[in-house]
Amino acid sequence: DLKQTGIHIYTDGSKDKYKVAAAAIINKDVYSAKLPDKATIFSAEANLRQLILLFSIYRHLTIFSDSLPVYSLFIV
Repeated sequence: DLKQTGIHIYTDGSKDKYKVAAAAIINKDVYSAKLPDKATIFSAEANLRQLILLFSIYRHLTIFSDSLPVYSLFIV
């Protein structure tokens, strides 16, 4: 039961010269999205925040990210 064991969320945003994308792995399910080409790497990572918040109803939520600015979005 996810409410007792919690979930793990792995996130990453990526940008190359022409494309920007964001992805998350949540308990073996992969979610990804292409962002507008002019988006920044920060916006790619930050867009994952909405997805993460959907899963915040669970008691235990662990987020793995290589983006410190994204973590700061969760500090209230």
